[in-house]
Amino acid sequence: MSLTVHTTTQLKVLVSAAGGGRTEKYHALVSLVINMEFMGSSYDGDYNNSRMEGTGEYTLPTHTRYIGEMKDGVFHGKGVLHFPNGSKYEGTWEKGICKEGKYTFSDGLEYKEMDWDYCDGKDRRFYSERCNGLKPAGESQVTDQDPPRAIPDGCYDSGDGFYDPSTRVVKDYDGNFLRNTDDQEHEWIVRTCRKSWDEFIGCCPRSNTLEEKVSLCNHAWINSLRDPDALDSTQPVTSRGASLQIIGLNVENKPSPATQH
Repeated sequence: MSLTVHTTTQLKVLVSAAGGGRTEKYHALVSLVINMEFMGSSYDGDYNNSRMEGTGEYTLPTHTRYIGEMKDGVFHGKGVLHFPNGSKYEGTWEKGICKEGKYTFSDGLEYKEMDWDYCDGKDRRFYSERCNGLKPAGESQVTDQDPPRAIPDGCYDSGDGFYDPSTRVVKDYDGNFLRNTDDQEHEWIVRTCRKSWDEFIGCCPRSNTLEEKVSLCNHAWINSLRDPDALDSTQPVTSRGASLQIIGLNVENKPSPATQH
């Protein structure tokens, strides 16, 4: 028996057609669909003795879809999990447990448990660069998708959606809720994933003109007056010349005119 049942309203029609809902089969279906509706799931496929059995499509609250064989209400046989980001997992299931399978990323890259050579440290190309070739010199590709997605302010691109560290929520690229993160995932995203803002780390970037270097020097000098520890402790701040040396100008460390006698 193949049925498409998503809501209790649809089920009432089936129960009525079966004779007022007095049969055990349809009472069991009522319980099944109410539970799925409560969880946000749905099922379109075959039933046997009021349980999902045969072939069908089961949609989870996260919009991940399983399409394949069912038995006794669980995944059993060959089936495919289709994820919202476009990736998929083709596997063989036994009583709801996947025994073997193959994962394919949304861009077509297949994961291999053995001899995996993607991002192994020797070859840092994205998969799209493997397929389409590298860009000309001077043009950088920062993500596998080119051009990259625009990240909302204050968020990170976690690979399957955008992560807001203030709420600890990951939403897919269409703005739908995916999950709350635990401390481990939060730390990994913040440490490794692309963010919406630019951030300079390490030494101050070099400037191209003397005027820009003097401007940086003045800024560093003023900050040193406020907080001497802001500069390298091995470079005592005795004049603007010291600040100039810190940012890369080869200027002799002389006292300012006001200190000369």
